[in-house]
Amino acid sequence: MKEIMTAMSGIIYDAKFRIRQCKKSLLLLAALAVASGCTNNDFIIRGTIEGAGTGEYLLLQEVKPGYLVPVDSLVPDEEGKFSFRSVTEWPAFYMLSMGSDNFLTLLVSPGEKIELKAAGNSLDAPVNLEGSEGTSLILSFRKEHQEAINELQRLTDVYNDSILSNRLPLLMDSLDRRAAAIVDGFRGKALNLLEENSSSMVSVYLLNQHVVPGVPIFDPAKEPELFFRVDSVLHALYPESDLVVDLHTFVAGLRSAAPSGTAASAGTLPAIGNPLPEIALPDPGGDTLRLSSLRGHVVLVDFWAAWCPPCREENPNLVKMYDQWRWLGFDIFQVSLDLRKEEWTEAIRKDRLGRWKHVSDLKYRDSEVVKSFGLTEIPASYLLDREGRVVAVNLRGDELGKKLEELLGGQ
Repeated sequence: MKEIMTAMSGIIYDAKFRIRQCKKSLLLLAALAVASGCTNNDFIIRGTIEGAGTGEYLLLQEVKPGYLVPVDSLVPDEEGKFSFRSVTEWPAFYMLSMGSDNFLTLLVSPGEKIELKAAGNSLDAPVNLEGSEGTSLILSFRKEHQEAINELQRLTDVYNDSILSNRLPLLMDSLDRRAAAIVDGFRGKALNLLEENSSSMVSVYLLNQHVVPGVPIFDPAKEPELFFRVDSVLHALYPESDLVVDLHTFVAGLRSAAPSGTAASAGTLPAIGNPLPEIALPDPGGDTLRLSSLRGHVVLVDFWAAWCPPCREENPNLVKMYDQWRWLGFDIFQVSLDLRKEEWTEAIRKDRLGRWKHVSDLKYRDSEVVKSFGLTEIPASYLLDREGRVVAVNLRGDELGKKLEELLGGQ
């Protein structure tokens, strides 16, 4: 129950993927159209955004592994109507957005003509959407997901209201069982959806979702066979899709770590009381920084990325903790799993993180730290004492503050 209660403070995000720029040649498109009619790969996304602000841009982006790249943008007309037309060779994810926090994830197949109607302040919950079976499945899943979140939130409210009560010990067993039943029921529905759509890119979406932040629906360390099955089907169907190639690379790593078909034991990860392995990676300037250079400090080793919303949500708390405790020997060593240096450094600047140490080999899932630490998700963190020994894992928010008070408050 504590895992669920702690994680409920986060927000579920769809967008663990990003997009790169698509360049078109009008002459090439014209030549293809003359040669073969070349309309089978075209797709159209059009509709009405009610209440869209005057002059407000609507941005269409394609989803790539670890980054986003714009495809097109426009300003809806006075009635909120819009229309995008582009081309895709295989089913692909696109993000339709107005601002950084108002977006809808679409799964678009070649030839689809998608019609949608949505309110300008809630693109993620369209009033109506037609013409995309994949997107309809995702929206149905998100509705089930939100219902599970709401049920868990009600249990969290009961827990919080009773935390200082003498009756809390009597409630905990009941709350634990009810929370477990909600999570198991939701995972069961997600598993059914995954198995019914194993040949659809919907399965890639499902493999990247969390019940709540920090609690994946499908844990590759515990259920690698699900990832193996999806990879086997999709890599045969769409071997050139960037997202499928990314999954295939990840699954190859899983197979290498567990040749018998089972995941590597979590017991191989650094345990509390043991030293953390050395990390030696380039900083934004290209110089190699070593974690061991901070020996003698209490250090938070934080694995994050610019594209990870829960990571970015926690950054203001890290700034607060750093300001409060750095005078007593607290430091932060952030390890990024980004692919693009400009996105990494811009996030450092925007989130005001530049006062502590940053490193990355800019290899995303292929980063050496993913393999050496067995990372299956971020954010993830280790708090080290002055001798470099692990004293806590994955502390966030108030929990991190309480532990720092325990370690440094008496000095």
